Amino acid sequence: MIELDTSLFKWLNFDGGAFLDGALELISTRYFAIPVYLYLAFRLFSQSKPLFFKSLLSIALLILVSDQLSVAVKNTVQRKRPCHEAALQADIHLVDGRCGGTYGFYSSHASNTMALTVFLSLLFQSRGIAILLGIWTILVGYSRIYLGAHYPLDVLTGWTAGALLAYLAFVVFRRFLVPAS
Repeated sequence: MIELDTSLFKWLNFDGGAFLDGALELISTRYFAIPVYLYLAFRLFSQSKPLFFKSLLSIALLILVSDQLSVAVKNTVQRKRPCHEAALQADIHLVDGRCGGTYGFYSSHASNTMALTVFLSLLFQSRGIAILLGIWTILVGYSRIYLGAHYPLDVLTGWTAGALLAYLAFVVFRRFLVPAS
């Protein structure tokens, strides 16, 4: 499995030139999705102010749990990021020489974006929003591989963890914060 993960990483991590480097570096920042966040916040606020504040609280707690769980797993598993693997140094494409912390399993970016995507998709029940957020999640996940920070398995595991946490958070949200009328 590790060999397949490394081979897939090598295939997905390549020098795509200055434009692709810049685009995927931007996508990987937390600021890239601010327009999407603002649109969704506005839409939620215009639908229901009480739901808006309960949703924000739930999302903040969800992202906190998602992020901290991924960090705990990274520190427990201690699988080095591809950019920190000596055996890959000759093959890896790094943008601006940035790599991140030593350990990468599993991706916090992938977990957090998937958690937000699943929670908001369940909340809005809108195919358009689900597609928009799904594309964003895929782009962020791929950007982490392209930038040399994660193996594909780090991203897939992050997506799985984020989806599971979001589903659980949504069940709790619906049961205790927004009971059915």
